[in-house]
Amino acid sequence: MNKISKLLTGLFLVMAIGFMGSCKKNFDNPPGNSDPAIVANKTIAQLKALHTVPGAMDVITDDIIISGVVVANDKSGNLYKQLFIQDESGAIQLSLDAASLFGNYPVGRRVFVHCKGLCLSDYHNTMLMGIKTTIAGVTSVNGIPVTMLGNYIVGGSLNNPVVPKVVTAGSLTSNMQDPNMGALIQLNDYEFTGADTSFTYSDTSYYKNTTNHNIAGCTGAPLIVRTSGFSNFAGIRIPKGHGSIISIYTVYNSDKQLLVRDTSDVKFYGPRCGAPPLGSVVYIDENFETQTYVVSTPQTYSPIAITGWQNTPELGTRTYSARQFSGSKYAYLSGFGAGAVTKTWLVTKAINRTTATTTLTFDTKQDFLLTVAPGGTNVASALKILTSTNYPGTGNPFAAGVTWTDITAQAALSPGSTTGNFPSSYTPSGNINLNGTGVIYVAFRYEGDDPAGTASDKTSAWEIDNIRVLGL
Repeated sequence: MNKISKLLTGLFLVMAIGFMGSCKKNFDNPPGNSDPAIVANKTIAQLKALHTVPGAMDVITDDIIISGVVVANDKSGNLYKQLFIQDESGAIQLSLDAASLFGNYPVGRRVFVHCKGLCLSDYHNTMLMGIKTTIAGVTSVNGIPVTMLGNYIVGGSLNNPVVPKVVTAGSLTSNMQDPNMGALIQLNDYEFTGADTSFTYSDTSYYKNTTNHNIAGCTGAPLIVRTSGFSNFAGIRIPKGHGSIISIYTVYNSDKQLLVRDTSDVKFYGPRCGAPPLGSVVYIDENFETQTYVVSTPQTYSPIAITGWQNTPELGTRTYSARQFSGSKYAYLSGFGAGAVTKTWLVTKAINRTTATTTLTFDTKQDFLLTVAPGGTNVASALKILTSTNYPGTGNPFAAGVTWTDITAQAALSPGSTTGNFPSSYTPSGNINLNGTGVIYVAFRYEGDDPAGTASDKTSAWEIDNIRVLGL
């Protein structure tokens, strides 16, 4: 009986090992340190050249083999059942009907793809390769089934160099054959727009919607960063700094989209566009973002209220108010509809100059310049830039004995739009000299006039933003 028991135990052990082996779902050969004896006969760019008609499904009938290094996978959850591979000529998305692809296809692994029988197509101009299928009479390109992956994809060596290609936004196109399409790229000197920095990367609600956020360069064109609600960094706050971003470049029709692999690809650690240079003394840096923006019915806006600043009408009753457009706040004043003269002062807090050089900069935009008075003339109001060294810091800036110097001629001001109500952008003032020692105040005085029934109205609106006084 003892021998029989040992034999049965051994038999059961062999069966158990065989059973466990049959349950393991290997869909690729085990990782190795070298490439298999397979030679690619086409580059990725040559393969992509076979697909020229958007939306077409081009089944590959030739024995084409491509080779590329994995530059992005599903490790963070921002990509789903996708790999992006890249060679010296370009990149392409592989659609695979399998999860946890990063285990067998880590970034840096070379793969060889036997393309015969696969289908080239695109999703709104971003090219991809998968399997052509017909389900319920509808033909589409889907992921290669997990049971068939070994027929098409062979894994090779690990830890191949993965270096993003440094590009500019201007070099990125929506052409399906663009070698940057699906490739790992790097853009320098970018940041998320101010309105986006108050959000997380994506939707963390029950719905987990994919979310678009906008980045822009100090001079570069804006782009979209698209993040899945299922990514493991969806709930991380958008960074507020400036720097470089690494991503997979894709498009949706003509929209240029970036897919980051994880937050380590977003290196926004530096000061934002237009931030004070390192080493400078910041006397004033006011962008009005802390101001209250409230609109009541009828339209009544909250006045600018900053500690140490004065917002005081000299003629009329109007003051500078906080307005907002595209998520950015600014100071605004117009004399339109006042029925009388409007003259209002916005005076900074005291600037106690202790540096050899002191510089003032700000941005302006003149709106509604083409609003016409009864006589049909353009109606430009005035914005004056004034300084004082004897203003006491409180009370009326126009009180007797207070001396103001007009420095408007030093500033470049918005000319207003000649083709519509709003200029397309702000006008930077340029550097304005405030050199000297001791305390100085800067005033922005609006001067408008809207008497009833006349043709001498001066009612254009002025927006002021990004007031900065720096010492060097």
